Amino acid sequence: MNSQPSKSFRVSIYVAMLISASLFACMVVFVTAPSSKASASVVQATTVQVDPATYQKKTIYSSYPQKCGDGTNNCRSSEWTGAWFMPDGSLMVAFNQATGPTSPAQGRTFTPEKLLNEFKLDDGRIWTHAYPAPKGYWHWDKGYDYYGLSGDCPSSSKLPTTQRCSLIVYLKSTDAGQTWATWRTETFHAIGMSAFSPQPTIALSNGTLIRRVNGDDMRNVKKIPYTAMLQVLKPKGGVYPARWPALGAAGQVVIKDPSVCKYQVSRIRQLKDGRYIALGQSWRYAGGGTSGACASLDGATNMLLVAASAAAAEQGQWKRGMPEISASILVANEWDAAQLANGDLLALFRTKGSATSRTQIRKQAILKVRPASECPDKTASGCWVLDETTLGNPGNLPHSGHPELLATREGVIIQFATSGNSYTNDNGASWIPLTGTTPSNYYPRSIQNSATGDIFLFGHVGGDDPYGGKSIEGGGNYSGINQTITMQRFRLIVNQPPSGSAP
Repeated sequence: MNSQPSKSFRVSIYVAMLISASLFACMVVFVTAPSSKASASVVQATTVQVDPATYQKKTIYSSYPQKCGDGTNNCRSSEWTGAWFMPDGSLMVAFNQATGPTSPAQGRTFTPEKLLNEFKLDDGRIWTHAYPAPKGYWHWDKGYDYYGLSGDCPSSSKLPTTQRCSLIVYLKSTDAGQTWATWRTETFHAIGMSAFSPQPTIALSNGTLIRRVNGDDMRNVKKIPYTAMLQVLKPKGGVYPARWPALGAAGQVVIKDPSVCKYQVSRIRQLKDGRYIALGQSWRYAGGGTSGACASLDGATNMLLVAASAAAAEQGQWKRGMPEISASILVANEWDAAQLANGDLLALFRTKGSATSRTQIRKQAILKVRPASECPDKTASGCWVLDETTLGNPGNLPHSGHPELLATREGVIIQFATSGNSYTNDNGASWIPLTGTTPSNYYPRSIQNSATGDIFLFGHVGGDDPYGGKSIEGGGNYSGINQTITMQRFRLIVNQPPSGSAP
């Protein structure tokens, strides 16, 4: 495990204790470029409100409750939600689930210390379960250790169960979120819950699914790249294979040169011209090489990858789409972006005031579109460069986990957060509260049906919660939290200025 800029950033990279992949991910509907400055002014003067007749909020999934370490019977772990539409219009939601023994007293086991010691921070410290951690080590709280909950549940005379322990659960709705059915489930074996986080998952127009897998969470699996990989699952005759391709197969590594760089991807977005962007971070391997894209990095940097088309994304042909950003300008962490009418990106960052600060804050900026000749990878189909003059926080948006932006068909961009939802009609120069909704649950994922205008907002109850509660050495008692998956659904009412009026 490598050091990360923040606790939640570490979850997506390593475990549910921290981050986090979307990979939900969802397909975002982008607005058509205004034909004139006048029409652009009208768009910016447009306001929206939630149509109360269409608003719904409900729980769409609750896993089977397990007995917690404190004796209560409500330990559930369902988190890190992704959302997308399939080519037939059905709505998909996927998330990670853990069940099984919640504590050592009930049969829970953990990562062997020798295997855990293979994870290192970039300053050389080694992960350990020992508490307090001795000099040269970093304490890994057992409450976030899912190694013993991977795949089939371990036997436990005190807590019998017939469920699989670690699952990716896929739900499908064919009636706009009114009812949900399990589409498929997949077991996985990893040290962290976020190894297969479906936050970035997305479907191409031919039905091919793309997901992000974090190899760094799977040191228990040999001969795979211990970095982020993007995988594809192709249907045949409308039927999907029961298993994804083998990890590390050709074309699955996000970027070449895995001996020098590590990568993380938590969002994949489709642009209005058919290209795809993958958003995340990159940083240098501990003890990595002296050449390559990340060799000179002094820490993590926010990263954008671009694929020229759906076919390129399917074939793993991702290119560097943004130059490295120095930590003196922007401390890397999770971020999201929505495309503007002119092709630029409005980006919202989870960051800190400085590399040495412990306080997490929000910042936003415009990423200016640039031709390939000005890109870090000249073979890319274009790139975006941070406009430092726009870096700030106009709406005084508070820290709230992974940023989530939705570019709507109505022309406004909405940001969803546990601290409240708001929208901008002027490319981020100001933010207006989106009344009529409740703040999102944790790690929100949003998507809009371009035909009906329905907006869906998903999340999980709770936060970066350990399964069964914090471990004894972390100060907890393996008590639990009822992590369920929630949905908000609504449409927008557009309020345009009277014809001929000044914006």
